This record gives sequence, structure tokens and C-alpha cells, in this order.
Amino acid sequence: MNEEVVTEKKTSRWMKELIEWVKTIAFAMILAFLITRVITPAFVVGPSMEPTFHDRDMVIAFRLAYWKDLPKQDDIILFQSSLADDRILIKRVIAREGDELLINGSQLFVNGEEIDESYILEEDFYGNTNITIPDGSVFVMGDNRNRSLDSRNEEIGLIDQEEVIGRVVFRIFPFNQIGTI
Repeated sequence: MNEEVVTEKKTSRWMKELIEWVKTIAFAMILAFLITRVITPAFVVGPSMEPTFHDRDMVIAFRLAYWKDLPKQDDIILFQSSLADDRILIKRVIAREGDELLINGSQLFVNGEEIDESYILEEDFYGNTNITIPDGSVFVMGDNRNRSLDSRNEEIGLIDQEEVIGRVVFRIFPFNQIGTI
């Protein structure tokens, strides 16, 4: 075999190896971008969203869901809380900007219409709220109303659009409940 053919084979192997490394690095960068800018994985902590989600369930939120608009009523969202520990919370949107919200005992009305909430854990929750939701804000509550720190509490209050991280779209743990939300 002549020297020219051997050199060409070595160069060819080296180029193939380099291309594989570039592909792997590019894939890792795209995956990192998706995880940090497009989706957000999060663990549910505590019982506030039972029966929909349980403590230690893992969910995925789509960050770009609200880049043009506020969450819609009934969406489940992740948001940055104003609590001292800056934790991320998961709650259901009950009312959005411009909506008139009335909570009277265990009845909930949005724009004068009683809301059917078949997803809540307990039928009897208590509260008294009468508010028109200001522009750029949403009112959120947990599905386990009597064990939820949510917009009814002044520590949380109304959620500004800037605090919304994304819409919960997928459950990835526990494995027997994997699927879209």
C-alpha cells in the first residue's frame, strides 16, 4: 500500500470522528436550550393540587405558551411566587384580567356564572372574595382548596404575567400516570 492511501484513510477516520463529536455537542446544546428556554420540569410539592397532582409528581411546563397572552381560565400553570423562599408554585387559573370573581362560601362565580369544578378535592371550601382582576394578572387556586396557599392569601395574591413560567402540559412521574394534562 502506498503512503498516500494510508494518509487519506487516517484523515478520513479523523474527519468522521470530528463530525460525530460536532453532532453530539450540537445535540446537547439544542437539548439544553429546550430545557432552559422552552420547557421547564418541576416537582409538585405538597397536597395543594390533589386530586389532579400529588406530592412528588413531576410535570413539564411549556414556557412559550403565554408569550403573547395571559393564561386562560382552567389552565394549570407554574409561576414564581413572591414568598420569602422564592419557590415555584403550581395552581389552576380561576379568573383572568377583566373577569369579575366572586367567592361566597364554597360557591365560585366568574362574571356572574357559577363555575362547575368537578376537579376539586372537597366540595366545601370557604372564602369571601369579590374582585375584578386587573390587567396583566390572573387569580389562581389549588384544587385542594382547604390546603392550598393561593391567590386568596395575601402572601401570594394575584399573579402578574411576568411571574408566569408556563403552562403545565405533561406529567412525567409517576410513570403509571405519564401523559398530557
